[in-house]
Amino acid sequence: MSTLKAARNAQWPLMMEFTLNFNDTMADINGVTRDFGSLAGGSSAATIYTFAVANLPQNATVIGGHWVTETAFDTAGYDVTVGDTAVTNRYLASSDLKATALTALVPTGYRGAGENIVITVSTDDACTTGKATLRLWYTIQGRSNEVQTN
Repeated sequence: MSTLKAARNAQWPLMMEFTLNFNDTMADINGVTRDFGSLAGGSSAATIYTFAVANLPQNATVIGGHWVTETAFDTAGYDVTVGDTAVTNRYLASSDLKATALTALVPTGYRGAGENIVITVSTDDACTTGKATLRLWYTIQGRSNEVQTN
């Protein structure tokens, strides 16, 4: 059994930011380079891509965040899911985020084992405009930036 003492250490929240444009390219989780707004092979069906957009350290806990669509995506639907490589919708269930708006993420209290943050994007048709930013605030267990006095 341990004898505990009152905590006096504190840490600042860290912020991760990832911005994408409809025509930016990135390798998806399968290693295939895709862009964030076009259809694969000209198919008329919705396309679904998952991208690892950030690496959080082990023992990180997401404490807040949001997806902000800065320039509307000109498609019938631009569905976005935010999670990690273990649970792809841990922080945001699939939502149509084509219009300019800020959509809050839902922190779960999950302390990560070093999973990547992923976004899954599903487009109904090809985009010619669109820009969005994902922001996550997180802390890391055992980290301390300063000690507070009584």
